[in-house]
Amino acid sequence: MAEQLTHFYEKFQPTHYNIYLDINRQDKQFSGTSTITGDAKEQSISIHQKFLDIQSVQLDGQDLSFTRDDKQEAIHINLPKTGEVKLVIAFQAKLTDTMMGIYPSYYEVDGVKKQIIGTQFETTAARQAFPCVDEPEAKATFDLAIKFDEHEGESIISNMPEIRTENGVHYFDTTMRMSTYLIAFGFGELQSVKTTTKSGVEVGVFSTKAHQQSELDFALDIAKRSIEFYEDFYQTPYP
Repeated sequence: MAEQLTHFYEKFQPTHYNIYLDINRQDKQFSGTSTITGDAKEQSISIHQKFLDIQSVQLDGQDLSFTRDDKQEAIHINLPKTGEVKLVIAFQAKLTDTMMGIYPSYYEVDGVKKQIIGTQFETTAARQAFPCVDEPEAKATFDLAIKFDEHEGESIISNMPEIRTENGVHYFDTTMRMSTYLIAFGFGELQSVKTTTKSGVEVGVFSTKAHQQSELDFALDIAKRSIEFYEDFYQTPYP
């Protein structure tokens, strides 16, 4: 008999996430907080996590007890109430070379080995980066803030434009309502080229410095012309 699949979204429906990450490449680890605002349909809810060391779960400044369930890649939480709640979950984890979640990639420039950090959350690997309801239907908005062991000449990009930097923390604008697996970011020694479409949409292409300028120009040209083509074809502006 097949095991029944449990949808966490049926019990808890997030509407907004505030994600803070502090990433240390030298120690190959990261820590952070996932602040989740949502609608609790029941008092017993579950949040996805995989390979995360959950340090605490709080509601209204009060610690909540939780149980870890590695089989379901989750923690189970008993809430004192239903309705709108704001959970603050503190955690830490290790960076690994699995190319899932948050991971390093390596390349060489003039014989010197370099590293960038990137993400791969599709299909169910956002839970390896931060506690969340990691199901496609569980759409929410996201505010992302990232600190890392930054060196001169490095930059960081994410889904949304960076709006400010304070005390080494990079803050990004609020996303549209979307699934957890669509969150993405990367940082390191990056180069970029940008242009603007006929309708005024800014388009950019980023890469490591291992790539030639001509490669970026080619990708940028294709991206620009693709947006212009589909705007005309569907008679719908982007975004």
